[in-house]
Amino acid sequence: MVEYFLCQHDDRMLYSAVPIWDEEANAEMVNINNWTEWPFSYAAQFKVKGHDYMVYPDILMGSRMMVSDSVHELLQVYTPSLFSRMALFRDMERSQQKLYWMIQPPLVNCVGELSTFHPGGTLMKLVVDRERTEGRPLLLVQGLRETCTLVNLALAESLLRRGTSGISFQEVDMQ
Repeated sequence: MVEYFLCQHDDRMLYSAVPIWDEEANAEMVNINNWTEWPFSYAAQFKVKGHDYMVYPDILMGSRMMVSDSVHELLQVYTPSLFSRMALFRDMERSQQKLYWMIQPPLVNCVGELSTFHPGGTLMKLVVDRERTEGRPLLLVQGLRETCTLVNLALAESLLRRGTSGISFQEVDMQ
């Protein structure tokens, strides 16, 4: 019986690095909105404005999920076919550069019948249909206004054992 957890940004992280698309460094023909069409060898350039206490989290949640190189290596073990592209975070003021990966987990229509929604169509409570997840370790829930990334128990435990920063997990109900 596979259990899933919703990946959420860890709000407890202070001074987290915030990547900003670098128009100048990226080729004019490269657009962040079609990053899935870039050549594999291309690395997107992001500026990072920070300070001396800035922390580079292992996972950055958002419309585009980004993970550190070490988390990317782990994800390759669990999901070898995971679609990803390189992203370089550059802090010019401190002469630092970090390798990250933009990832595109598989999109799976696994919203269960018992899920509830607010009148405007936003999610109130997610219930996942276990059969439709097909046992995938990492997935994006299809058919929601929100971006909901799920990981199975094995992957969540593996991430936690490694002290992964920037993310928290919330158990979701299954049907």
